[in-house]
Amino acid sequence: MEITRTKIFIGHANPQDNEFTAWLQSRLINEGYEVESDLSMLIGGERDFWKNIQNTIGEESIKYLLVLSNETFEKDGVVDEWEFAKSIEKENGLSDFIIPLRIDDVAYNTRIGLNKRNIIKFKIWSVGLKTLLRKLKKDSVPKAKTSGLSLSMNHWYRNRFTTSHGIERKHEKFFSNWLRIEELPNTLYFFEYKNDTQAKKIQELEPNVPIIRHDDYLITFQDKLEEFHDHFGLNVKPVNCIEISTKSIFEKYECQKFPQYQDARRFLVRLLKEAFHKALYKKGLLSYELSGRTKGFYYADGFSENNKVIFPYGLKTKRRQLIGKQRESIWHYALSVQPILFPYNCYSLKAHIFFSDDGETIWDSKSKLHTARRNKGKRMFNKEWRDLMLAFLFSLTSKDGKIHLPLTLEKELLLSPTTMEFDCNFGYTDPIDNARMIPIDDYEDAEYDLLDEYYNMEEDE
Repeated sequence: MEITRTKIFIGHANPQDNEFTAWLQSRLINEGYEVESDLSMLIGGERDFWKNIQNTIGEESIKYLLVLSNETFEKDGVVDEWEFAKSIEKENGLSDFIIPLRIDDVAYNTRIGLNKRNIIKFKIWSVGLKTLLRKLKKDSVPKAKTSGLSLSMNHWYRNRFTTSHGIERKHEKFFSNWLRIEELPNTLYFFEYKNDTQAKKIQELEPNVPIIRHDDYLITFQDKLEEFHDHFGLNVKPVNCIEISTKSIFEKYECQKFPQYQDARRFLVRLLKEAFHKALYKKGLLSYELSGRTKGFYYADGFSENNKVIFPYGLKTKRRQLIGKQRESIWHYALSVQPILFPYNCYSLKAHIFFSDDGETIWDSKSKLHTARRNKGKRMFNKEWRDLMLAFLFSLTSKDGKIHLPLTLEKELLLSPTTMEFDCNFGYTDPIDNARMIPIDDYEDAEYDLLDEYYNMEEDE
């Protein structure tokens, strides 16, 4: 009788690689594949679990995915699976039956024959998943015809790894990651110069106010810019100035000349972002460039006593450490900012965890940062992320309790250090730490932006 192979089996070191396996299994099932691992097969009390695994790998599986980590071949069960999968591959003439997924810096010659296989790198999980999905599609791995896979996977995951449903009906106050802008500047000024050389020079003369250069134009909230006498004795000044009311940016208008409606909106956002960046640099913060030229800002080790910040929370005060030790390295809490104009005028804040060896210089390797961030982040829950963000924001305040952002030489934008709050009739209960697994990567969207960079990276293996 012909054997029909439709399943994917994931072999891994248990419990060390359970988190990755749960994440991968859920993602593949949500893509429509039939996927098994000991996490879903062995609930407890099975009399002959090895026979069940043998039957699944030997008779039902079209692919055997081997999670390749530092612990993989230290587990006798995984070694047995590996040898058995090789025999099934050879006996049945299955091409690329075994696909190793490398999640740690494991040598390719760890096991005889391993270096001859097509190993998919999962240094960044989301990037590795994308490569794996392409491989499964290329090899025509069938998808399940039954519906409701995501729901059944959700039930399995919840019953296996959590102690409660998480969401419950109750009144709760939520802190958003939005920092409200109470009042925008009235006017955007577009100063036009004879050439971009002149524009660059004038921009250098105004380091304390936000200015964006666009070809021959300087865009700013400042109604007047410095003039400059060049080495020929010529007076460098704008040949034209265009004024755009910020109110008009929220009422779509038609214009055939520069700046058009979308130009004005884009430059308003960029100026507001530049204003925040200048305020952070003035406070002595350091920056690290993320994908898309986004900058994450962080403190150097020793910026305050024990790297802690005291901040008000309701009727009491709290203190949180923005820098700490993790094994032999140092972690830094960081924020990046992005102004948004809808549904509110506000700064959208995104939290990051960076790592350094000296308390100042962030690691160059994004894959190394990703792994360390995941290890640190899986022990952090909603309340801790909230408190770290509030502590960071209060560290930026002046004596008046406000965050001061430069707009012009005379005017500043004042921000409250407390993010916008919302009331909700539903709440979320974090699972207990021992039951918590993380199949969801908070940084996955940002890491998809790293795809091209990742595939072009030249790293020593």
